[in-house]
Amino acid sequence: MRRQSFDFFGSVLLEVRGDGGRSTQQFHTMFDHFAVDDPGREPDVVVERTTEEPDPDAVLGDPSDHYGWTGDRFVVRNGSNFMLVEPGWDHIYVSPNWEPFLATYPVEFRIRQELAEEGRALVHASGIELDGETTLFPAWRGGGKTNTLLSLLREGAGYLSDDRLWVGADGTALGYPLSVNLQPYNVRSFPEIEVGHDDFRDYVRDEVSQFIEVNVDPGDGIAQKLISFLNERYLQENGREFTDVSEVFPRSEHVPESTVDNVVALRAAPNADHVSVEEVSAAQMATEVDAISYYEWNEVLEEYFLAYDALCPGPSFADKLDDVIAAEEDAFRELFDDVDTYQAWIPRTDDWRADGIDREVVDRIESLAIRRQAHATD
Repeated sequence: MRRQSFDFFGSVLLEVRGDGGRSTQQFHTMFDHFAVDDPGREPDVVVERTTEEPDPDAVLGDPSDHYGWTGDRFVVRNGSNFMLVEPGWDHIYVSPNWEPFLATYPVEFRIRQELAEEGRALVHASGIELDGETTLFPAWRGGGKTNTLLSLLREGAGYLSDDRLWVGADGTALGYPLSVNLQPYNVRSFPEIEVGHDDFRDYVRDEVSQFIEVNVDPGDGIAQKLISFLNERYLQENGREFTDVSEVFPRSEHVPESTVDNVVALRAAPNADHVSVEEVSAAQMATEVDAISYYEWNEVLEEYFLAYDALCPGPSFADKLDDVIAAEEDAFRELFDDVDTYQAWIPRTDDWRADGIDREVVDRIESLAIRRQAHATD
């Protein structure tokens, strides 16, 4: 059985056991930066691939979609796939094709618990350092985080993360260099990116997916909507390709920790032709980031933990989640009170290079440094 350890900031040690299927493989590709060969201690959390079918004594939900309790493990069943959890969430078993992110969230919750005690919070954002200025880009899914990051890396920016990172009430951010999950529209906007494929079947699937995304408008009719849905559900969702940022832009170095200067919330603007940036209050930024966190991971964890608490004896994990959320909200508010906060309206277009959006993003972010200097002399 393959075993690989991942050390997150010296706070949480994860061990992934087993290979084959999406459920464990994605951990290896996403968290490659944190892999260690000889951790020197026992893991805090284990994620293990299993084919052992659960046989719950109690079930909340339908036969193929439910939560359950076997007497010693909590069960999350979704069709033919499932996740089993030992009490305490320290050992998580996943079937070979269990959605990996649904196991990532409880693993990251353990990291969040540890870092919350240091005044840090997990935020759904990309982050870069350009010309001595560190800027974070919180965004809803599909808001343009990755294309914004890639546009700035092309200019030589250093990167903290593409998808999420850790911020502190002390005004700093910890880089979280997960491999980037590139979508077809990212590759079209940045043709220098070469996405690898595991085999010919994977290559064909990706080519078909890109053709559908370019040529099928889901707004044209029922048939087009169905084709687009099937593309998202079966081609794009199951065909994630994770890429190391340093391989795409070798000039861009990873920034492990930096002091935050600007926070720019990205918003998709379907009817806009150009990028625009405007100041927002720290309170507004905190409210938006709280909402994004709920949408991205807290909603899933809340449902898991409430079901777990209903079925499993012992301490309440829903209460533990509430404590972490409260601590993170405090960290967000302290950070945003001390930095410049903006929102950026990003046109929703398939090809950033052809439409000049990549250049506009760089120009707008570079202008923030000039604006900061002007404010400092007022």
